[in-house]
Amino acid sequence: MSVPYRITIRVSEEDLERLMIIRDKGNYDTISDVIRESIKDFMEKYDENTNVKNINVKITKKMLQDLDNFINSGEAVSVDELIRVVLREYMAKKVDEKFKETMDKNKGD
Repeated sequence: MSVPYRITIRVSEEDLERLMIIRDKGNYDTISDVIRESIKDFMEKYDENTNVKNINVKITKKMLQDLDNFINSGEAVSVDELIRVVLREYMAKKVDEKFKETMDKNKGD
């Protein structure tokens, strides 16, 4: 990929090793590609001009395995989609509970 600007950074040996592992495990040709992708993700996360926000969620390996099992069974096409579906259903349930609570309260008044 040709990019017109250059930024030089210093990283610890530990961070460099982690970047190399990410490069080797992912679909990245260079560490610069890993860093460019990280910068893109960071900017998307903090960009105020979008209706969609990215969030990072740390989950256990067991949870990830459970999510993968749902995906493999056809419940969803990706972990991201499955998490969005679960959150949407959870929020719908909470809104419904609040609505019922408000209606019950109003009946008593």
